[in-house]
Amino acid sequence: MSFRSVAAKNVVLRMVGVMTVAGAALVTVSVANESFIRAQPPQSARRPNLRLPDEAAGIDGIVRTLISAFDQVDIVALGEAHMRRLDSDIRIALIRHPDFAKKVRTIVIECGSIAEQSTLDRYIRGESVPKAQLERAAREVNSTLPADARIRVLGGEGGAASTGRGNSTTSVLREPVFQRRGKALIIYGAAHFYLDAPADYRASMGDNIPLAGALDLEYPGRWLSVIRVGALDRPPAVKEEDIDPDYQKFDRVLKTQVRPVLAPLQRLPFRDFTAEEFLGRALTTCRGAGGCRSVFKGSTLTLGQMADACVYVGRDADALIQAKPTR
Repeated sequence: MSFRSVAAKNVVLRMVGVMTVAGAALVTVSVANESFIRAQPPQSARRPNLRLPDEAAGIDGIVRTLISAFDQVDIVALGEAHMRRLDSDIRIALIRHPDFAKKVRTIVIECGSIAEQSTLDRYIRGESVPKAQLERAAREVNSTLPADARIRVLGGEGGAASTGRGNSTTSVLREPVFQRRGKALIIYGAAHFYLDAPADYRASMGDNIPLAGALDLEYPGRWLSVIRVGALDRPPAVKEEDIDPDYQKFDRVLKTQVRPVLAPLQRLPFRDFTAEEFLGRALTTCRGAGGCRSVFKGSTLTLGQMADACVYVGRDADALIQAKPTR
C-alpha cells in the first residue's frame, strides 16, 4: 500500500491489528495542514436536520450518538488530529460496537490509495499480503459476518493524477452510497471537514474542490461533519504569539466533567465561539508575507460555521501514539 511515512504505516498496522470485532477494519492517519485542504466555498449548503444530544459524554456516549446519526444521514465524517491515542480509541470503539456493522457497509480512509485498493481488499478478506506491502498485523477481519454483510474499507487518496481530494473521495463513495443507498464512515484529518475557511485563504489555494465542498455538492443535507476541539501545541513554524484557547468557556457550559464529550456546534454558546481561538492551531499557512501563521488569524468565522458537531477533548493534550520501530 501507499503510506506517507514509516510512522504512519506503523499506526495503520496497530489499528488494523486491534479492530477485529464487528467485522470491520479501520486504518487511518491524517494531516490537517494547508497541503490537504483546498479552497473552501462559503458555507451555504444545506446541513443535516437532525437532533443531537446536548452532550454525549465519554467514548461510549460518543459512539452511541454517532451510530444513531446514521439513521438520519448517509455519511458521518469523523475528523481527527494526528497520531492521538484518544482519537484512535474512539474510532476503534465505534467500529467494534455491535450496531455499527448493522448500519454501515463502507469506511473510507485517508491514508489508503485508490490505486492500491486491490491490495487493501485482499488484506481485509484475510488473504496473504507480502510483508513488504503491509508487514505484520493481525487480520481476523469480517470473520463474524456473512459475505454479503461485510464492511469494505476503501482508500480515498487519489494519487498524482487526482483533480483534488474532494473529487477522489466522492468518486469512491458514489457506488456504495449514492447508487446503493448505503451508509459510510469517512475518517480524515479534521480540517478536511471544515465547512468554511477565511476568504483570503480559499483564494490562495487554487480551484481544487475540497472534501467538505464536494460532499456538500453530492450529498447536501445527508452528511454530518464532526471535528475535534481541544488542546494542541502551537505549531513550531508559527513564531508569533497566537490566541491561547480559553477552554473554560467550554467547561463552564458543559454539565458533565467527562472527557471526551460530543457537543453540537449549533448549540449556544459554542456556535458563537471563534474559529481563530479554538481551531487556530489546527490549520496554519506559511504563504505570503509575515511568516507562518494560523489561517484563521483575524477571521470572524465561528465554530458554528465550521462543523455540525465537535468531539471536545479539553485542555489536556492526550497521548501520542508511539510508533513501534520497524524491522
